[in-house]
Amino acid sequence: MESAPSDGTPVARDRDELVTLFAGDVWRFASASVRCREDAEDVVMETFAAAFRDFDGLRRVDNQRYWLLDVARKRVADCHRKRYRRAERPLSEADSASAPAPSPLGLAAREALGRLPDPQREVLTLKYVSGLSVEEIGLVIRRSPAATNSLLQRGRKGLRKDLGLDDLPESNPTGEKR
Repeated sequence: MESAPSDGTPVARDRDELVTLFAGDVWRFASASVRCREDAEDVVMETFAAAFRDFDGLRRVDNQRYWLLDVARKRVADCHRKRYRRAERPLSEADSASAPAPSPLGLAAREALGRLPDPQREVLTLKYVSGLSVEEIGLVIRRSPAATNSLLQRGRKGLRKDLGLDDLPESNPTGEKR
């Protein structure tokens, strides 16, 4: 395994290593973005199928993780467009990656997240589930850091409003850039 010179993200030399390195990242994003386990599995499979088809091109990208998350993001959008065609059961907390026991607030937050516009839901998921920085999210969704930050702020505001917490100020106790 080599390291990309720009940010230290690992680089897969073959398809097996690609799955080993990045399947968890793609699964966490997919399972947090769609409503049922089968759709999350489809998103992951389609993402890696695209990567396998163009593996030679993928070897030349600056960051394979961002490329895969961008493909997964597009597959999630396809899934949401198809959602109305069939009845679905929501992704249970037990089906998500590393799911703790659901709290009432956690369940309400997940439902509120599902009601946000797709771009806001995507950036919040990339930030808080995938752990990407604003700059990294911008690379995945192909927007500037300022536009990405704006989506994050609107998404947080929408969640607070939907959860009845809109009177609370947005806090950042660590002073870290969100």
